[in-house]
Amino acid sequence: MAGRIAILLCDHYHREAKTVLTLDGFEEAVVVTFPARCNRPPLSPEELEAILAALGDCERIEIFGAACCLDLIEDAPDKRPPRRIHRLPQCFSMIADQEIIDRSLREGAYLVAPGWLTDWPAGLERLGLDREAARAMFHETISRVTLLDTGIDVTSGLHLAEFADFIDRPCQIHTVGLCCLRLRITQTILTWHLEREKRESFEAAREMRKQSADYAMAVDLLGHLAQTTEETQTVVAMIEVFTMLFAAGRVAFLRFVDGRPEELHLHPEETSPADRETLRTRLADFREESAWTESGRGFLLRIIHRGETQGVIAVEEIAFPEYRDHYLNLALNIVNVCTLPIDNARKYDKLRKTEALLKKANTELHLLATTDTLTGIANRRSFDSTLAREWRRMIRSRTPLSLIMCDIDFFKNYNDLYGHQAGDACLQDVAQAIRKKAMRPGDFVARYGGEEFVIILSGTPAAGALHIAEEIRNAVRQLEIPHAGSQVDRFVTVSLGVSQGDASAAMKADTVLRAADAALYEAKQQGRNRVVIADTERH
Repeated sequence: MAGRIAILLCDHYHREAKTVLTLDGFEEAVVVTFPARCNRPPLSPEELEAILAALGDCERIEIFGAACCLDLIEDAPDKRPPRRIHRLPQCFSMIADQEIIDRSLREGAYLVAPGWLTDWPAGLERLGLDREAARAMFHETISRVTLLDTGIDVTSGLHLAEFADFIDRPCQIHTVGLCCLRLRITQTILTWHLEREKRESFEAAREMRKQSADYAMAVDLLGHLAQTTEETQTVVAMIEVFTMLFAAGRVAFLRFVDGRPEELHLHPEETSPADRETLRTRLADFREESAWTESGRGFLLRIIHRGETQGVIAVEEIAFPEYRDHYLNLALNIVNVCTLPIDNARKYDKLRKTEALLKKANTELHLLATTDTLTGIANRRSFDSTLAREWRRMIRSRTPLSLIMCDIDFFKNYNDLYGHQAGDACLQDVAQAIRKKAMRPGDFVARYGGEEFVIILSGTPAAGALHIAEEIRNAVRQLEIPHAGSQVDRFVTVSLGVSQGDASAAMKADTVLRAADAALYEAKQQGRNRVVIADTERH
């Protein structure tokens, strides 16, 4: 398994990881698992060594798991192969966004993965629980069982129903798919690719510099060739080297990729299409290391690097054919140097593509970390950083900044009456209604937690914020989402609190946030479905 990377994780996620590798075509990666540690001691160093010994040769080992699995395992970057530990907050962090996990746990949910559900009776047996004991324990500790469904096992829903019935608790399916796991594995493999390709590029460049020193007679020309990082530039420079060294009237180079002929480069370019095609066919069919041309005033060379043909070069109409043997010997020496910049250019190209893929994966991870996955707007983490940044800007520019805190009225009643799926849909609709009313360049909308939202209005005084808050309240009411559990209206409504920060006043951002929250509380006390503006001096 030399030149491969191993992904080591809990066997509960084996099928998901294998599917990710198949979907993304990571043939150089292999999934290895350790036995799940649920209700067992953490993985010991001895157990890990036994697993790795059975793995065989591997270039890198990436180990994923939470403290329940890896508490006794340490990073070993100096070992061969190097091992890197990815410590997760919970095992479920492999497949689900952390905010989903935290929210479910706060709501009293007992989270399960498809892998655990396939043998849930064994899990209860390890706890020493029969049906009666299990029901007693889970009735005291959880509100429901939530399956984080990756979509891999079509029988997960059946297993969930059996388990929930056994412990007599309600159940829920939250579809998470393979997005989080796919991003983790993709980022890990692309980072490994990047490190390996940088190392190979460095080694290739070092080898190229060493061999260039052995051919001092062509040092100036080959020095220019060695500086190129684009393959097209490298080919053009190489043709110039052969043209100048051998005073050739014509030089052609047919590029090969993965053993197949590709573009034909000519100097000079003035050649008829028929002659160009004839020359291309001749070079494509050339199989020897070197040979003289039919005229005797030139030669052909096959450029080979590590057993792979990079191209075939033809030098014709040399000015001094009497020195052709000397020219051929010099060309045979030079051609070994020419392989290195071509290979280096290809590695640079591959490196750029890998860096682009890694940048894309990092961008997606950042978006996942700062976006509320349910509503599509910013999450609490993104709000905290944005408020700090906008507060500093307010102080510098001495312009007002207002906050609006918004809460859906009697949302718990709504969830209890219509169910969590309807509750999620309600949150999504309300979030979009808020976003449509706060669309200016400086406006920022985030989900603060649960059924609460917060809006940052940069450069906006309290009067303007009050107007926008009223527009939000009316927009939500106009959605006409039925709410039989509301005590203020037959449709879903919101209460809002408004506060303003002032750069001229000695206050902090959290003071304005508390003021907005207090105003929201006052709006609820006054009967809900209304907007109240805060007195920031009291906070």
